[in-house]
Amino acid sequence: CHGRRKNEYNRGMTTYTRRRSAYGNALELALKLSARDQRRLRAELARRSRAKLVRPSQNPTVLHEARLLAEEVRQTLQAATAAQSLDDEMRGLRGRSWL
Repeated sequence: CHGRRKNEYNRGMTTYTRRRSAYGNALELALKLSARDQRRLRAELARRSRAKLVRPSQNPTVLHEARLLAEEVRQTLQAATAAQSLDDEMRGLRGRSWL
């Protein structure tokens, strides 16, 4: 009995390997494709997808409005105190619908 316990502790170390996910395998293979084949793959995936990706508008008016909104967000973040929580800020902006 005592000898058996000793053998249990003297087993060789087990090596664990991290299995790569199917997504990881697909991504690795896609990155090995030529630029032309990557574009073809991207186009094929876009055709099969329900979600559509659209390039952001390059309209100067839209870009100007986006920059103004970004500056407003930066100012709000800088004005926030360390004790203020996200929930407090969202409640102030949207009322109780945040909760």
